[in-house]
Amino acid sequence: MYISLLRNFLYLPMSIIFVLFSFVLFFILMAIPKRKYAEIHSSHQDADLKQRLSDIKEFISAGDKVLDVGCGNGQFGEAIAKRFNADVRGVDVVDYANADIPIKFYDGVHLPFEDNSFDVIVMAMMLHHVEHQEELLDEAIRCSRRGLVIYEDTYFSPWQRLAIVWNDFYSNRVIGLIKIAKGLESKDVLKMPLPFTFRCVNGWNRLFDEKNLLGKNTIVRHLGAKPHSKVTFILEKKDDPSLKAAKQNSGALTALEA
Repeated sequence: MYISLLRNFLYLPMSIIFVLFSFVLFFILMAIPKRKYAEIHSSHQDADLKQRLSDIKEFISAGDKVLDVGCGNGQFGEAIAKRFNADVRGVDVVDYANADIPIKFYDGVHLPFEDNSFDVIVMAMMLHHVEHQEELLDEAIRCSRRGLVIYEDTYFSPWQRLAIVWNDFYSNRVIGLIKIAKGLESKDVLKMPLPFTFRCVNGWNRLFDEKNLLGKNTIVRHLGAKPHSKVTFILEKKDDPSLKAAKQNSGALTALEA
């Protein structure tokens, strides 16, 4: 069970409060000076980045080739490269690049790489911006040798789903306008697609099972008073040669012990 019944129940009134307060928050954020706003935003980003890196510390090793799909400004990919001494590249549909990693552009579905080009594919908070999720997931599986890391917003009730849909709109359109007004972003930030293709944890797991992906770890976090849940999926390809070898060795040891 990923959420308590009490938290799930409390998320109903909290969702209503969250939506209402967001209208007041717009004027508060607009009143904050540009430098202070940038510091607050950077602080939140740093905390989120540290948490993401902690989630994958057992899955990415030095020298791994990693592709960050939907890399945005590229800063998360750059952080992976520095933290794990990995060879990281990024792809996206829009040019937000502001980091020291190679970034290519693609059509949003077909990845411009050969089969098994990367050890790990990372997809951070981007699949809910994609209409053709299964096609893109197939491409990520095709291009990865070992597996995938997927970070997503998720929900456990109809009201929480409405809250994260509103949050997605608010974060991309309203906060985007605030950043443009403060000179922190270009108008391109408003081009982010918003199909709201969120899934619950079980919904994601059913899809991964259909795609022959093995869930190595599922990490769910709830954001305190905000009715918002995030999930990290660490996924291995079931046909990964290293997995097969490990299973064969395990089976051999079991036979010897018998």
